[in-house]
Amino acid sequence: MFGLFAKKEINEAAAKAFWEWFSQKEEWIISNIKTHGMDVVWAIDAQIKPVFPYCKRELEFQLGFNDGKGEFFFFHFGDRNLKRDAAILGDMMPANIAARWSFIAEK
Repeated sequence: MFGLFAKKEINEAAAKAFWEWFSQKEEWIISNIKTHGMDVVWAIDAQIKPVFPYCKRELEFQLGFNDGKGEFFFFHFGDRNLKRDAAILGDMMPANIAARWSFIAEK
C-alpha cells in the first residue's frame, strides 16, 4: 500500500548494492573529491536514492578525503526515519571500505 501507509524503511538490497558500487568506484570517487568534480555528487546521489525509497526530498551528503582517510557525511535533518536508516547504512559499510572511510550521520 502506498501513500500515508507506505512503509518508511531502508531498502537493504539497495544499501548493499550502494556499498558494492562504492567499493568498485572508490578510486574514481577519491580522485573526483580531490578535483572537486561534481560528477561524483550526481553518481552517488543516483546510487544512494534507492536506499531511502520513502524520501521524496533531495538527500544531502558531503565527502572529504585527506591523508588516506575519507569521511562521508550524511545529513538527516532530524528526520527520525532517515536518522535510523542512515545508521543502518553506516553499519552495513563493508570492512574494506570502513578501513579508510568514516560514515557520519548528522543533523
